[in-house]
Amino acid sequence: MSDAKVEEVKQKPEQQTVFEKGEEEEEGEEIAYTDIYVRFNDDQEKDYCFQINTKTRFRDLDRIFETLPLSLRPSIFYHARPIGYRKSTSPGYLTEDGNFIFDNDAGKIKSSIFPPDELINNHVWPGQLILPEWEFNYFAFYSLVLALLAWLYTDLPDFISPTPGICLTNQITRVLSSIAVKYGYNGLAAKLMEDIEDDVSIPLQCIFFAFHVIKLFFLFGFLYTGVFNPIKLLRFNLFGNSNVKLNVTKEELVELGWTGTKKATIDDYKDYYRELKIEEHGGMIPAHQAGLFQVIKHLGVQLKEGEGYNTPLVKENMDRPLKEIVREAQEDASNFKFKLSYEWFVELGYVFAAQSQDKEGKELTDLIKQFRRYGLIASNEKIKTVVQARKSQEKFEVPLDERPLKQLPVKGDQKPTPVEGAVVETVEN
Repeated sequence: MSDAKVEEVKQKPEQQTVFEKGEEEEEGEEIAYTDIYVRFNDDQEKDYCFQINTKTRFRDLDRIFETLPLSLRPSIFYHARPIGYRKSTSPGYLTEDGNFIFDNDAGKIKSSIFPPDELINNHVWPGQLILPEWEFNYFAFYSLVLALLAWLYTDLPDFISPTPGICLTNQITRVLSSIAVKYGYNGLAAKLMEDIEDDVSIPLQCIFFAFHVIKLFFLFGFLYTGVFNPIKLLRFNLFGNSNVKLNVTKEELVELGWTGTKKATIDDYKDYYRELKIEEHGGMIPAHQAGLFQVIKHLGVQLKEGEGYNTPLVKENMDRPLKEIVREAQEDASNFKFKLSYEWFVELGYVFAAQSQDKEGKELTDLIKQFRRYGLIASNEKIKTVVQARKSQEKFEVPLDERPLKQLPVKGDQKPTPVEGAVVETVEN
């Protein structure tokens, strides 16, 4: 079943900010809500947002894989449910307005597997990526390999096969011919038998066998890479999940924390930002005049070790005041390292709340989806100060049409000769 067949949950607006306050337990302890992302199919383009609370444990994530009517493992050669969960500790990509996009190393730089009874909230930053740990299914792998090899053996050319005439395709043809005879289609049956009884030259047998080998390689490749990744294969549990649910209710999705929103990749974010800002400016020319394309050329920044989601989740960092982060960015931008703190996420939540306070209905729902997928698209001065300080450390490559004109040494009255490829004529009004 495709992702589109899972109904997206339209949650209440007040339940969708970065940090939320929820109901209180009997003891008076308040439960807060936040978002995390869970990677499906071990695919960086399938990082889905889930809303959890401060009481959610890692073992509670198992319900996702027990409930959703989707094949979420990397391929049929893995067990249907993960054996544990890690968090991605790759720093990530800092967007132009202070949010984070998971980079290409998000699935490679990760923590150890967490104990299942540990509270998720104690181990991850808001919006951090959770990586299911998948166990390889060796029985399924070798069973399929043996089946494909057996199929390949039956199709060996007759002139080299120890058991000629057992081609699987021919056996199926014989069965079809028998069925045709049973129902009175003698002409069709004779035609089918004629096709398999005709002598085939040795070169043609070799060509057919070569095509068969190629076909099986493609079939195995589709299965191994997960291009073909069914929940169950032929209704058997050899490659699938015997307890898979084919129907799921809206209430079950709400209980899971399912939001239906998929995190953007870095390229997705850049494309969306460009299109949205051009539209806001009223077209390409007004956007160019406003200097938008200078921003787009160096949009956001890739964070490094010790920054972003690579920030240790310790009290010193968690309690770090936002004003301290802003002050460091202003006073020492060249050495500034962007370490996370809870106040940073609170600030993002305040900005989002201000942007959404006059929205309702579909407009609010779309804004929430945009925030979960791309982060903020407009921010305040505090956030911009930190982002620009971090970006100032990067040495961006200057585009060809913006490089100063380089000239060869002038000899006598000879006119300067620009270096080939370094000149693009610029007309200034």
